[in-house]
Amino acid sequence: MARHDSSPEQVMASLFVGLSRHERMALLGRLESAGARIYRALAAEERNAKAREALLKAADREEENGGLLRLMTTPKDKCEKCGNALSARSEARVCSFQCTFCADCAGAMNHLCPNCGGALEQPASP
Repeated sequence: MARHDSSPEQVMASLFVGLSRHERMALLGRLESAGARIYRALAAEERNAKAREALLKAADREEENGGLLRLMTTPKDKCEKCGNALSARSEARVCSFQCTFCADCAGAMNHLCPNCGGALEQPASP
């Protein structure tokens, strides 16, 4: 629960303490999506057309940010090249965007993601 002597920024930052990078990204993605809903609710109440439009644009940016973070934190369960199931996360090779390939396909592509050019590496534990 928030303390009265803590700023809203300090309270928000405290949510991330002790989380792994992956967990921080996933939490931020959820907060971005929630922020979009708040912006849309504010826009629905706004009488000024320009202000309403600005709030809706902000909501769109929040949704885009949330979507990116969701993409970057959602592991896949099969290889995007050959379609083989990856029964264990350790079998996968992923880039920063969670593009997912089996070790054989990743090796055949010199461990470079064909989608974004990022390195295909064994995923870190979530």
